[in-house]
Amino acid sequence: MAHRVHHSAIPYLKAFGQYVMEDVAPVFANLSERANAIAALEFKRLGEQPAGEDCDGDMSVAAEAAQDKGQVFYDTMVAIRQTSLNLFAAGLFHLLEQQLADLCRDGAFETAPPRDTKLGVVATWYRNNFNIDLSNLSAWPKIEQLRLLANSVKHGEGSSAAELRAIRPDLFQNPDLCELLRDFPKMYTAQTVRLPLAGEDIFVTTEVFSEFSGAANSLFAEIAEYFVAHEDEYYLVGG
Repeated sequence: MAHRVHHSAIPYLKAFGQYVMEDVAPVFANLSERANAIAALEFKRLGEQPAGEDCDGDMSVAAEAAQDKGQVFYDTMVAIRQTSLNLFAAGLFHLLEQQLADLCRDGAFETAPPRDTKLGVVATWYRNNFNIDLSNLSAWPKIEQLRLLANSVKHGEGSSAAELRAIRPDLFQNPDLCELLRDFPKMYTAQTVRLPLAGEDIFVTTEVFSEFSGAANSLFAEIAEYFVAHEDEYYLVGG
């Protein structure tokens, strides 16, 4: 069982986290500079248009239009970046659920695997059949936070969002507005989760994603350590 954890669950989880940090996040780097470049290019394009008879040489209207185009790009990309991080955090949790459930499937096991991949169902199966209580592992509190986060991203405001807000209020604070409005927390804190899949109300940062990715890897490392420590025990197999 320890071999299965080390050679299936942990490598895939690590690869998932690494992909998000090294391949997805950099796509959204330097958004301000890119927005400025778009605005400058648009201003140049407008300035090269033939002047009409009533043109007085005032380029302020063109400058405003160019600035608007750059701002639209920036706002859109920031929202897509936030949506992507929110989605990948939810995906990380469900990947963890599926990997945990997959360890319950083996041709040598005489006990049927869990009926679905929900964390609570799988955790009960582990306790009853592997004799391991996942809630006693040091990574478990973070995994519970990740579960609440995934539910909040998928469903918006509800019991999971309320519970998560009580223990991780930072996840509901817009990091960009927080820098600008430090003395006005109500201005940068989402009071209701309405559009987490449109980049609003829940704010998974790269640091937060990395935190939860590390917790997921730690959980499986602890499970592997448990099986190593109990290597002489047999699970779910006939005599």
